[in-house]
Amino acid sequence: MARIIDGKAIAAGIRAQVAGWIGELGIRPRFAVIQVGDEPASTVYVRNKLAACHELGIETAEAALAGTTSQEDLLRIIGDFNDDPSLHGLLVQLPLPPHIRLEPVIEAIRPDKDVDGFHPLNVGRLTVRSRTPYLHPCTPWGIVYMLDTVYPKAGDASGLRGRRITVIGQSLIVGRPLAVMLQNDGATVTMCDRFTGDLGASVRGTDIIVSATGVPGLVDRGLVEAAGRSDLTVIDAGIARVNGKIVGDADPAIYDLVGAITPVPGGVGPVTVAFLMRNILKACCIQRGLPVPGFK
Repeated sequence: MARIIDGKAIAAGIRAQVAGWIGELGIRPRFAVIQVGDEPASTVYVRNKLAACHELGIETAEAALAGTTSQEDLLRIIGDFNDDPSLHGLLVQLPLPPHIRLEPVIEAIRPDKDVDGFHPLNVGRLTVRSRTPYLHPCTPWGIVYMLDTVYPKAGDASGLRGRRITVIGQSLIVGRPLAVMLQNDGATVTMCDRFTGDLGASVRGTDIIVSATGVPGLVDRGLVEAAGRSDLTVIDAGIARVNGKIVGDADPAIYDLVGAITPVPGGVGPVTVAFLMRNILKACCIQRGLPVPGFK
């Protein structure tokens, strides 16, 4: 059976670090989340994020807006949060209602408060490996951290250096920024999506598959066998609901074929929330001109 990469345990360690840093620095970060509409999954995600903040001593504010809220009103509320000096981190819970365009919303959030790491300035700094402190996207940052537990660093070199990694899914939230982060660590990255013809050929010889498509069972026995490695690592960043149950992209039948895998639930999700906590603290440090502890 595969080694299970326990996202809950990893997340608990990260949260403990953040709580320790908050105590050492003697600061009280403050975070706000805006939700438009009452989509049930989004409501659960917001509740989990706020609960994690309360556990670590991060103050919170919440704006729960009607699903009919106009784009202009949403942008005005974002502007109010931007202008509040007591607020260090801000995110707008996705997805948004169809009548609201995502791009202007993301660009309206101040880059140094953009704890989702989606603002073009943060994405650009990630791409060029800027030495100016910026905020990473949480899920890709968490995935790289999880991979570091499987492939430890050798001296100053990333354990991912020289690894062949196939990323399935090209979203702006996970796939694209993740590919950049992996390349920054010296990995050779192949980008695919669920529409890629002959996906098996794309994964042949790969060390690691990261899948973030939301297509249940996409990573099946046939795809794993096509990779041709008994020590294959699978990071399942997909999420879907089937018959009321949360599932990922990986077929459970592959657990006896791979070397290591993240479960769904209990894998990437908890680590994403933990890295949001790290980003909130990081944003607070950046805005206050404090050294950022322990971060890449």
